[in-house]
Amino acid sequence: MQLGKYFFVDCGFSNRRQFLASFRSVRYHLQDFAGQGNDPENEKELFNLRHASLRNVIEKIFGIFKSRFIIFKSTPPFLFKTQV
Repeated sequence: MQLGKYFFVDCGFSNRRQFLASFRSVRYHLQDFAGQGNDPENEKELFNLRHASLRNVIEKIFGIFKSRFIIFKSTPPFLFKTQV
């Protein structure tokens, strides 16, 4: 992968070269930051807030694609060799 390009990943992955995962054991979910007085308290919480916000947008986009393009609802019935 090219330098300056990253994979946006969930907490199932660790933060390593070119992987952007959230920080573990730090507030993450958007609900954790809702309401007055629940602003991020440090850089890791701010990163997790932005990570969660972006993840939410990406999940909504995939939901829209799945509703408009049926092929995204399931795995294509083609052999892997055909897909590549």
